[in-house]
Amino acid sequence: MKVPFSIITLMLIAACSGTAVSSRLTQTKLQKDTCVIDSLPAPDDQEIRKIRTGDEWHNPYVIVHRDGYELILHDQPRHYPHLSLDDLEQALLKMSLERWPLGKVVAVQENGLQSPGDHANIASNLKALKRMLESHKLRVDLWPSA
Repeated sequence: MKVPFSIITLMLIAACSGTAVSSRLTQTKLQKDTCVIDSLPAPDDQEIRKIRTGDEWHNPYVIVHRDGYELILHDQPRHYPHLSLDDLEQALLKMSLERWPLGKVVAVQENGLQSPGDHANIASNLKALKRMLESHKLRVDLWPSA
């Protein structure tokens, strides 16, 4: 059975245009996701120097655990779920501008309660976290562990 050339051409055009539309939607979604972080000002070091306790930190705060990450947000109840790095990244990208009053900076702390053997996992997770945050041009302010 011979299929007319015009039908094959139309099928190829439809397949290619679907890919192009999908690619444009993905690109638009990525631009939307990074829009807030990209529009943040530089860290406000003058305000940051005044902070003495965790209650005064209003930007995102991340605790690094051996098996994931905990995201703490000012004025939000703590739920203690351990997020994967990808889930944490998506949560940060979806945050509104109001969640970043100190600019492009995230406080990071290692979990101070460690069992033998946890240090290597925490160090590895911290390294991956820093790499991800810096890829979004976010500064990492390390806070001491308890």
